[in-house]
Amino acid sequence: MTFAGLASRPMVLTALAPAGDAYGWGFQLPATDGIRREARIRARSRLTVSHWGGDVDVAARVAGELADNGARHGRPFSDGSVSLRLIVLPETGELLVQVDDAEPTFPGFEAAVRGGPESGLGLVQRQGVKLDWYVLQEGGDVVGKTVQAVVSGGWDEAA
Repeated sequence: MTFAGLASRPMVLTALAPAGDAYGWGFQLPATDGIRREARIRARSRLTVSHWGGDVDVAARVAGELADNGARHGRPFSDGSVSLRLIVLPETGELLVQVDDAEPTFPGFEAAVRGGPESGLGLVQRQGVKLDWYVLQEGGDVVGKTVQAVVSGGWDEAA
């Protein structure tokens, strides 16, 4: 792909409002077959440029798996996308990876986390991250769910 091809692709990059010393990024990703790759590229580039202290490869894999899981097993929002957020927590340096989709339920979450070697959430769990999910609300209305992972912020913690 050429640089001209990259420039013509739609891209929405929203800087998140700082909360204390926290910083992060938000993306709307099209819920297509290429979402895993797109999420990994976005995560890897932002975390590398920001000099985040954790394992960027693990964080990129986690972002890709969560985004792919949201697109495949959740439900895209009305614009055909799912949301990916990367937030560096100031207290610990950990990375909070969050993916929102329009499906408010997650039946079998525990089984998915314990899944086999080909399971997206099972792969994420084996990266040593903490996984959780919750119902996403906007103005008191249920609009979907958020699946999140907390990735260690430093090499010492990962050992």
